[in-house]
Amino acid sequence: MTVPRKKYIMVLLISLAVLAVLLPVTILLSGGVGSDTVAAGEHPLRISEYMSNNAAYPNADGVVCDWVEIENTSDRDFNVSGYRLTDDLTRAKFAFPVGTVIPAGGQVVVWCSPENTGAMYAPFSLKKQGGETVLLMNSANTVLDRIETLHGRRNCTFVRLADGSFTVSADPTPGYPNTEEGRAAYAAARGGATSPLRLSEIMAAASFYTAPNGESCDWVEVENTADQPLDISGMHLSDKEGKLRYTFPQGTRVAPGGFAVVWCSGDESMGGEYAGFRLGKTGEETVILSDAEGNAVDRVTLPYLGDDTSYALSSGGWTVTLRATPGFSNDQDGYDQWLASVGLGNLSVRLNEIVIKNDSGLTDADGDHSDWIELYNAGSTTVNLLGWYLSDNPEKPLRWQMPAAEIAPGGFLVVFASGKDVRGREIHTGFSLSAGETVILSTPLGNAVDSVELPLIAADHSWARDESGAWSERTVPTPGR
Repeated sequence: MTVPRKKYIMVLLISLAVLAVLLPVTILLSGGVGSDTVAAGEHPLRISEYMSNNAAYPNADGVVCDWVEIENTSDRDFNVSGYRLTDDLTRAKFAFPVGTVIPAGGQVVVWCSPENTGAMYAPFSLKKQGGETVLLMNSANTVLDRIETLHGRRNCTFVRLADGSFTVSADPTPGYPNTEEGRAAYAAARGGATSPLRLSEIMAAASFYTAPNGESCDWVEVENTADQPLDISGMHLSDKEGKLRYTFPQGTRVAPGGFAVVWCSGDESMGGEYAGFRLGKTGEETVILSDAEGNAVDRVTLPYLGDDTSYALSSGGWTVTLRATPGFSNDQDGYDQWLASVGLGNLSVRLNEIVIKNDSGLTDADGDHSDWIELYNAGSTTVNLLGWYLSDNPEKPLRWQMPAAEIAPGGFLVVFASGKDVRGREIHTGFSLSAGETVILSTPLGNAVDSVELPLIAADHSWARDESGAWSERTVPTPGR
């Protein structure tokens, strides 16, 4: 019986439509384009690094694009002719050219750029927001490796760890091992210098940290990892690719293992240790250290940074920290040294005497009998209380901030607790005191160094500390003594 032509065509079209629907589902369920998937660790090839938001790292053709790196983990050369790479579960988009061999322990890079043609260009790009599946397959479409891409920060790469997971890194090494040696080799190959100088810490939202001129200022720290002093005159810093926005002045030297701090004031007229650009705390900004010829020797892309947090390089890599150390090493010793350099090393300032009902005692400049708090410096060095805090509420320990006021060793400072909020020659807190409250003294970093709960005491008496540190009621207050 002959099937009518129209009916035959209709059946054919329906069959093709069903096939089009079922094919992607079948591929998804089978794990890829091929009918088989090799278990992890059973094949020497793996995706070892990828970049999905590249704006600074051109390839040998000068093209800046995304890329995927394939690594041969075996001790033998591996011919990958006809092997495939794709970001599409329904079809293989890229095949390695005939004759492509990955050396033992080596890497090969596939450049992901639909706009460029060539043997090692794949006709797809990677989405910087992540969420894509990238497959590596052999010539029979058997899946050898599969990754799910992550959100890519600008100019950051994703490096594969020993357990198969990926971690973000600010040091891409396309075509080179993901090691310190690989980073040095990649920098040398792309015309960058292998230098003992490196970026070591950056702050992009400073409020407490002040430059030598006393103003709050972001900063960039450069470290000399060599065992000899280095002259960095003429080297550059920038927050823009291709622009040398700051030049280290003549005579700038960094001691062995030492640091140079550049304050990002945004004022180009200041010169010296001040850069004419500022940093943004929202992230995605890249800071570049370049040699005198403009060759980048180090670069770091910043994440989001909260107020007074820094992005610091330590033994575990780059990390966000609340313990910034401008000009000192990024460890406990460096933090202790930095604290000492700003007068916080020896936390010797303490609460010493307090009056909460002043009827006829000490008067302030207005002639009022205000309550008062006496601070004492038990240390051996003068302490500037700029940025310190006083509070009468444990739930708000940073309630009121002190102005600049120095206390010499063995000296005293009286602060009126009047509620007048004055930061002049005479200092008045923005709160007053009463029995049952707790007075708290904190450093500019928010660390509470002393506190005392106020009992009910008689009018014109004080709550005072003796040499042993014990508190008791005194009938005769001694403000400033």
